[in-house]
Amino acid sequence: MKVLLRIRGDIAQYPGGDHAQLLQTRQLLEQLGFECILSPGLAPMPPGIDIVHLFNTTRIHETYLQFREAKRRGVRVVLTPIWHSMRAMRRFYSMLYKLPLFPIWGYMAAKELYYARRSRQPIFADATLRYRRLQREVIDGADIVLPNSQAEIETMRRELRVDAQTAPVTPPFFYTAPWDQQSGAGASRMDVVCAGRIEPRKNQLTIIRAFKSLRRTTHRLLLYGCMSPAHPDYAQAVRRELEPGWVEYRGHVRPEELASAYRKAQGAILGSFFETCGFSALEAIGCGVQVCISDSPYTREFFGGHATYCDPFSLGSIRAALESVLARPAPDSNGFLDAYSRETALRRMQEAYKGLMHV
Repeated sequence: MKVLLRIRGDIAQYPGGDHAQLLQTRQLLEQLGFECILSPGLAPMPPGIDIVHLFNTTRIHETYLQFREAKRRGVRVVLTPIWHSMRAMRRFYSMLYKLPLFPIWGYMAAKELYYARRSRQPIFADATLRYRRLQREVIDGADIVLPNSQAEIETMRRELRVDAQTAPVTPPFFYTAPWDQQSGAGASRMDVVCAGRIEPRKNQLTIIRAFKSLRRTTHRLLLYGCMSPAHPDYAQAVRRELEPGWVEYRGHVRPEELASAYRKAQGAILGSFFETCGFSALEAIGCGVQVCISDSPYTREFFGGHATYCDPFSLGSIRAALESVLARPAPDSNGFLDAYSRETALRRMQEAYKGLMHV
């Protein structure tokens, strides 16, 4: 059977967590014997497609148009929603723009116009004028919704008031092989790795300043990820905080290179203001390092007792979490790794698509 994987058209220029989930989904489906065709943006659907798998309901402009075409052709739709909590986003943007009652829904709707113009796509006015209604239509109209966590389902239903046909939770899996404790024996694990696109949401400036306040000059903070072209002032501010041999920016690297950095590190931190699952933190635990991550219902469900939590709005909280991470040995994460293995993800994906075949 042919599955068409559809995602926003600017994915090559602005890769993110939705792209990582698409690549993982393609790997799983191909292993299950499906023929997968990747089609970002708004190119017409090729003939002979049995299922359309969509990603990302925050960027609803293209997702809705892709959904509408699939429904018009009578093709079944699977949706990976990647639903960020709008409440968490409102708190972040309220801080960023110093507006206590930030109009988050209107802001996100207006950004759809910006994204469409940036990508030189036809403007679909309803993506701005009926932003929430289009999200509801896609989520309620999909044949199966594949959430990453139970917290995502509950947040989406509460904030958007939808009643989606959800499959069992389908968590992400590790790109890397499970870490061998013996392979790190004797290694000088003195680094803290922070991986993510350099932008305000990822909170690197506060992380750098919290790390510097520890005065641990025997340790290094290593930043990985592309500089967001949408936030040049923030990128420049991060560059000003760099200090060779102590706080360094290593750029965007391939997953295997990032895994190598994790295996040499003492800890990792993902102190974003909002996330869904936090791929980089999952990878870090898979490589045998202590992890500090922002506290939220999403991250609590994913990481449980296998992470140290921090408040991304508090430099002191981040500092204390970093101090804890640097003081503890590598965790025993065997049970955690089993829950996020390729085999587990493959089984969940098979269950979801099997259910779709009987719709």
